[in-house]
Amino acid sequence: MFKSHLIHVGTFGKPLGLKGEINIFMLTNDLYSFKKLRPLFSDDGTVVWHFQHLRMLKGNLIGKLKNYATRTTVEKLKGKKIFANKEKLPKTKLGEFYVFDLINCKVQLKDNKVIGQINKIDNFGAGDLLSIKPIKGKDFYIPMNEDNVVSVNLKKKIVVIKPIRGIL
Repeated sequence: MFKSHLIHVGTFGKPLGLKGEINIFMLTNDLYSFKKLRPLFSDDGTVVWHFQHLRMLKGNLIGKLKNYATRTTVEKLKGKKIFANKEKLPKTKLGEFYVFDLINCKVQLKDNKVIGQINKIDNFGAGDLLSIKPIKGKDFYIPMNEDNVVSVNLKKKIVVIKPIRGIL
């Protein structure tokens, strides 16, 4: 499997107990969404993670992998990322986008002047922020909302913005 076909959906955390269970920091909305992405892979796609069970405990995802029977065996997994095939992701609705689709899109103003490209998307609690790497100068944020983002063309990898006064 090619790395470009994989998307990061979780990361192994600390072991839980002595019987090989491990905490998982999932990057999906819920357990159901995480389960639907199976099979799950290592970062290079060569290892398939087969789970005996996945369950929620006090808001945390706990997993038990097949062939990992003890705490010692799962301790080696701490910090390793879990990936799924992008094709398993649900289709987005109109006006919804996956972060990986927006990264590296050109950002231009309504007059077609290119101002930079999206290098990451952050959310500090008040909504998604597009981090723009400008042609010159320091990175800056544009809130991803109807007031600032005019259109997104994923085929051309272009995001057209009309930032509110004071951002640029």
